[in-house]
Amino acid sequence: MKSFRFWLVLISYLVITVNITGHDDYNMLLAIVSPLVWMYESFRFVREADIPITIVYFTTLVFWYLIGYALDRLIRKLKN
Repeated sequence: MKSFRFWLVLISYLVITVNITGHDDYNMLLAIVSPLVWMYESFRFVREADIPITIVYFTTLVFWYLIGYALDRLIRKLKN
């Protein structure tokens, strides 16, 4: 079994790839996995900032890597 880091980053990478290729017309998949898009929808000051899409992609990958890392450490700690 691979780690949560692997699977969460892989899923977010696939969503980003689908978004880049244009198959996610309304950015629904990206809205599900990206924390910057969550903030964009929730806070006005984020909407006013002009955030490049590459930053959105990068923060999505880093966010899910860190979540996976935390889950992997938690599981390892619980097993010991």
